[in-house]
Amino acid sequence: MTTIDYAVIAFYFATIVAVGVSFSGGQKSLKDYFLGGNDVPWWAAAASGIATLVSAVSYLSAPGVAATGDFTLHQYRLGLPVAILVLCGLLLPYFHRQQRYSIYAYFEERFDLKARLCASALFVVLKVCYIGLATYAPALVIQTMFGWSVWPVVLFVGAVTTIYTMLGGIKAVIWTDALQLVVLMGGLVAVGVVLLGRIEGGLGEVVAVGMANDKFRFLDFSFDLTVRYTFWGGLVGGTFYLLTQYGVDQAELQRFMATRTPRDGNLSLVATLLMTFAFGLFVFFIGTMLFVFYTQQPEKGGLAVTSNEIFPKFIIEELPAGLKGLLVAGVLSAAMSTISSVLNSVTTVGIADFYNRFAARPSSVALARGVTLAVGLIGTLIAGFAGSLGNILELAMTLNSFFGGPLVGIFLLGMLSKRATANAAFAGLLTGLGVAVWLGSATQVSFLWYGAFSATATFATGWLLSLTIGGRPVRTADAESR
Repeated sequence: MTTIDYAVIAFYFATIVAVGVSFSGGQKSLKDYFLGGNDVPWWAAAASGIATLVSAVSYLSAPGVAATGDFTLHQYRLGLPVAILVLCGLLLPYFHRQQRYSIYAYFEERFDLKARLCASALFVVLKVCYIGLATYAPALVIQTMFGWSVWPVVLFVGAVTTIYTMLGGIKAVIWTDALQLVVLMGGLVAVGVVLLGRIEGGLGEVVAVGMANDKFRFLDFSFDLTVRYTFWGGLVGGTFYLLTQYGVDQAELQRFMATRTPRDGNLSLVATLLMTFAFGLFVFFIGTMLFVFYTQQPEKGGLAVTSNEIFPKFIIEELPAGLKGLLVAGVLSAAMSTISSVLNSVTTVGIADFYNRFAARPSSVALARGVTLAVGLIGTLIAGFAGSLGNILELAMTLNSFFGGPLVGIFLLGMLSKRATANAAFAGLLTGLGVAVWLGSATQVSFLWYGAFSATATFATGWLLSLTIGGRPVRTADAESR
């Protein structure tokens, strides 16, 4: 690392903090703090959605996955058309129209309080753990790359992200995310340019060598459910995976609810889905270029290291001064955009589903900032000890993937079946969670199928029990109008 690299990183941090803090004076109400006063342009919400989904781990490890493998991972995007129809035709318009701070308030309106509290509590616990993981990941990567200590990086990244998120609310999250997307994309484009300049034969050679080594293979038509990525898993399981990722996660939906109209929300969501797909393909193409580069220069040993080490190795050994700093800024951007979105969403759910539901005193922007600060501190502390809590954090990520499918199932049950009752829906939710846990612990089934099977189990159980044991359905005003 040179002085130029450190200057690039310092300039990045100064700019992010300045942009985030600039929104602190405009947060006059909780609607401003949580929904941006519904004044966020659709394209900014889309940029924020893309930046949030690009974590520091995926930013650095995805090129290595492509360098050692192929493009079959992206088959889960085959579920995009159906997912877009459900997201834009049902879920997002409803939440945008209702303007609830927390999407999980729907469960009490449609069913009862226990369904709402169960979903909200799981979301809060799992996302706080995820904040720790998202903060720890870039620190670990940077330690590996440059020998920096984990604790100072964790504390600095956690503190800076918490401060601007605490002061600026959802607008600070969205607009800093948009800027961070430019930084992380700029870093990848710069790497692509450098790689093409170092590969003998240029782009044509990349395509030729990639084709010869089956690096661009995309489709796998295997019917084996244990194969991680297949056409059928992508078509069916991928649909539910995308619904889990975009349709029932407060951290994702909140930015789309902050747009001006339901149409803008749908537009930002579709743009996020399509651009994230394109971004994923671009990152994998970077990985293919790394494979060709190290194939032409085997003495550099790039293909002898693990997939997680290939891209960091190239950054350390091959990039000129200035670009290393840009790539480190890109890693930090990927981490901070994810952390800020989760911070704001956990605060939203905590206040809307717990404080506002039970407290006698009204909530305020000051309270929201205090909760954001507390959540950020807890997440940062978890990150600092992540080396000894790795198994717990891995369990949290696993449970998060389990949780999404049942949540999709109960949302669809409430919105599509007028006869669904509260107790039957809750039983369905528990059944879906049980199915997901069983799949993950007792079978070798690919994780892409977890959401499909657990959502189906949730919906089917809730619907059948509603028919057999009866009970009085609880309907929202929106459901009554159907």
